[in-house]
Amino acid sequence: MKNLYILSLLLFVSQIASAQLLAPYTLYRDYWNVINPASVSNNYTIREYNFSVGVSNRHQWIADGINFDVSPNTQLVNFEWVNEYNNIVLGGHVSRDRVGALSSTSAYANFAYQLALDYKKYHRISLGLAAGFVQDASSIDGSDQRYFLIPENDIIPSSSWRPDFNLGFYYYYSDVLYAGLSVPQILGLTTEFNNKQDDLAFAVNRPRHFYAVVGGYIPFDFFGLGDETSFLELSSWARYTPFRDKGSDFTSHRFRIDGNARYLHNQIFWLGLGVGASLPPFRDPALSQNFWPMIGHVEAGFLAGEGLDLLESQLKIGLAFDFQIAGDLRRLGPSAELTLGYSWY
Repeated sequence: MKNLYILSLLLFVSQIASAQLLAPYTLYRDYWNVINPASVSNNYTIREYNFSVGVSNRHQWIADGINFDVSPNTQLVNFEWVNEYNNIVLGGHVSRDRVGALSSTSAYANFAYQLALDYKKYHRISLGLAAGFVQDASSIDGSDQRYFLIPENDIIPSSSWRPDFNLGFYYYYSDVLYAGLSVPQILGLTTEFNNKQDDLAFAVNRPRHFYAVVGGYIPFDFFGLGDETSFLELSSWARYTPFRDKGSDFTSHRFRIDGNARYLHNQIFWLGLGVGASLPPFRDPALSQNFWPMIGHVEAGFLAGEGLDLLESQLKIGLAFDFQIAGDLRRLGPSAELTLGYSWY
């Protein structure tokens, strides 16, 4: 069991050292603008709250706490302001992503301009841009065999700042339908970490991502137990990431797709289920067959608004779990994600 954890972490860190992928949040629908600066959150499309702020903490591979100190952990603070009168959306987010001794801290500001497709402004499209900076840092001790099969004692812990941009397109029809396309990490820059001889020890590349999202809301009163605010939301997102190894002609193609269903009951609570799948990034066919399995999602959340005398505002608490349905990584355990949000007029 212990050898499986070490092998899995070695493989994971080796992938991060070559390609830094954006964290696969389970509750993306509550902060779409992290991956698409043109998007609008469901806090506005459903309840028309102009201001939203939220925090999230996601921890992957948490089986028995054995690998808790080196497994991936991502924290996020997010903000959104929908200015209806000027047809703009302003916002931003700050995040920190850690995998063992590798960490990444980023800060972005978002701007989107909306165009109404009908005079009632039910149909809208948005074009968005996010600009920010990313810091990649390493505190790796090259002698630590959790990360290196062969010790490399002369690696110098260091950090480096890089600029970054995200582009996005988004369409939504009131509280009925939404869809979007986006390209995060559009510059695809690389951060190199050297040893004491000033030779390259390893590098962290931020490959360009391509995202597509689509979803919709279906009124559903749960067989007469709900009210007019109850609905079923169906959504899906897909991510494609091509990555070319430095100094070679080999291109690795990473593709993931997720589908989710969420039922919201009377603006009080929600329950959700989903499933996702990733194509393996590894070159070795033997690893590719079983190492990246299908992934299941479960989620639940609580909404506090007018029912608790929160006038013209809403508090949201959500908890989600990802778990491996099949494949060798099932022993590493599930991923847990907690999100807190507050929205107001």
